[in-house]
Amino acid sequence: MADDGRTVLVSYAKGWDLSSCSALEPLSRSEPEARDRAAERYVMVHRVPGRAVPVEVHLVAWADHYVGVWAYDERGRRTRELDWRLLEPERLFLRHRSEWRYASPDQAEFAKDVWRTTTDLEPDGRGTTGFQPQGALGSLRQGRADVPEADRWRDRAEFGVRGVGSPLLSEPSRRGRHADEPEASAAEGASAAPSPWLPPRPAAPPHLSELFRPGTRVATEDCAEMTVSAVRDLAVLRVPSGRLAVSCPLTTSDGRQRELLERIPPGAYPLQEAVLSYEMEYADEVFPVEEGSAVRLLIDPEPAVTWELALAEGEDARLLRDGEGYGFPTDAALGSFADSAAWSVLADNYQRYAIEGEEDAGERVGDGSCVRTSDSATGGDLIHFPTGGDGGWPVWLGRSASGKLVSVAVVCVCLPGLRIL
Repeated sequence: MADDGRTVLVSYAKGWDLSSCSALEPLSRSEPEARDRAAERYVMVHRVPGRAVPVEVHLVAWADHYVGVWAYDERGRRTRELDWRLLEPERLFLRHRSEWRYASPDQAEFAKDVWRTTTDLEPDGRGTTGFQPQGALGSLRQGRADVPEADRWRDRAEFGVRGVGSPLLSEPSRRGRHADEPEASAAEGASAAPSPWLPPRPAAPPHLSELFRPGTRVATEDCAEMTVSAVRDLAVLRVPSGRLAVSCPLTTSDGRQRELLERIPPGAYPLQEAVLSYEMEYADEVFPVEEGSAVRLLIDPEPAVTWELALAEGEDARLLRDGEGYGFPTDAALGSFADSAAWSVLADNYQRYAIEGEEDAGERVGDGSCVRTSDSATGGDLIHFPTGGDGGWPVWLGRSASGKLVSVAVVCVCLPGLRIL
């Protein structure tokens, strides 16, 4: 087929370098087909004759339930991002869309004053759009996303080696065919290290096993050195239903608790707190400080070797973008572990005790920093714990080497850049 200026030429590579706008490890025509079948990542580069930079680049990552799209202008600046998620066997959902418009040829990519709009969508029809006509230097206008249902979904066959052309180019008459040669690789000896484009990575647990190991030395961006000085028992929590809620007892969504999908064996379990010790300097004096950093419900004494995000009803980890996670919201800087089956009684008792001052509605436990309320009818408990502030706090499930659930934990203070020394 002769190029007519409208044909999209498609080549393949293992990866894509965002900094140099070039391929990493080009692939021949047969290689991406094998990678597609094995759900291994690969990149499709869409070019048109006469342009030095691609029109679009697709990162295909079926194992991550993800297809990402970058669109480029003639100067190599990204103008659009599309984030598609494989939620059904043969259909992808548009999770996120961003667009940038540059006012002049010299305006830098993603400059602070670049016009921008961002849309985030949910499969249930919800969605929000943010509009910044002056970029980060101006105001943000937010509203409901006006994206038709037909534009929220695409067939899987439109992406990857099964769909040679780009279904998202603005001109539907463009045709796609495979390039005769593999995509040129990034130049060797480039001054800057490659910045490979990867699938989104949700929030990761911050060294939870180490936080519950006395003697461990850690550091954060704010503190050069801290030591896990103790793991202390706060109280015993009874969960006779096996349904565990981790929620703020004063902040609920639509009057409902955040009940975890993961069930635990009915029983009574110790609630423990990991304590960090460090020194703080103020007015030329150094003071020793002890601070609770994380709490966990210990389901089994077997050590946790892996951690994963705990999900509640309606949450789907496949929809999470970089750094995102699910958790319980609070506007009272509080969280709690509770038997979900008795939540309404337990949360009401907590409010009566903590807000209305009814002493017989609850009791102080541990060192007095936590409150336990109980339901006499079911035998279920609620134990509250403080958090380092308002907002959303992720909940993590710890599993043994055999995959058994052994712990449910919350990091309840901000530990930016936590690392092990």
